[in-house]
Amino acid sequence: MQEKKGRSGRRNEVSTGLILILVAVSYLASLLLDFKFVSPYATLQEDLSYLSENALSQKISSIAWLVTAIVTALSIPFYFALFRKKLKVMPYLNSLIMMTASAGFLFMSLVGLELHREISGMVAESLTQTGDQIHLLLLAQFKQEQFYRLIGSSCVGIWALGLSFTRFKIPRFPMVSTLLLMISGPALIFFNWYDPDHLGHTAAMTGIIIGVSIFCVRLINKGLDTYPESQDLH
Repeated sequence: MQEKKGRSGRRNEVSTGLILILVAVSYLASLLLDFKFVSPYATLQEDLSYLSENALSQKISSIAWLVTAIVTALSIPFYFALFRKKLKVMPYLNSLIMMTASAGFLFMSLVGLELHREISGMVAESLTQTGDQIHLLLLAQFKQEQFYRLIGSSCVGIWALGLSFTRFKIPRFPMVSTLLLMISGPALIFFNWYDPDHLGHTAAMTGIIIGVSIFCVRLINKGLDTYPESQDLH
C-alpha cells in the first residue's frame, strides 16, 4: 500500500514537472515572438503604419500568448494536486494566481487577434480612407491588449514569489530556484509597472524561467519527498 502511494506520488511529481516545463517553454516562446509597439512618442499615422506593416508579427504574437494561456490553465490541476497535501494555503492562492495569469494572457490574445482582423480590414481599404475615429479605436484596442499583458505578467511575478515560499515548508525545494524566484518575482512586478522596456524586466523574466526550470528538473529527477529506493520510478 505504501509502495503504491509512493509510486503515485512520484508520477504526480514527474507529470507536474513536465507540464510546468511546457509552461516555461511556452512563456519563453511568447516572449521571443512578442510584438513590440513602435514608440510612445510616434504620431497617430506612424503608429497605424507600423501596426499595418507588422500585422503578421502581431498575429503570431497573439497566437503564441493564446497557447501560453491554455497551457497555463492546463497546468493548474497538476500544480494543485502536487502541493495541496504538503502546504495549507499556498496551493489555493497560487492556483488562483495562475488562473488569473491565464485569463490575462487569454484576453490579451483575443484582443490581439481582433486587432489583427481590424488592421487587415483597414489595410484592404487603405489607411488614408479610414477616419480618425477608427484609428483611435484601434489604438484603444492595442492599449487594452497591453493592459491584459500587464495583469498576466504581474501575476506571473506574484506566482513566482509564492512558489519560492515553498522552500520554508519543503526543504528539498531547490535553493537556487528559491533565490531566483524570490528576487525575480518582485522585480518583474516592479518593472511591469515602472518600465517594461527596462533591461531589469528582461532579467526578471529570465530569472523566473530559469528558476522554474530548475524546480521542474528537480521534480522530475528526484522529487520533493523522500521515497525508498525501490519505489522510484525509472
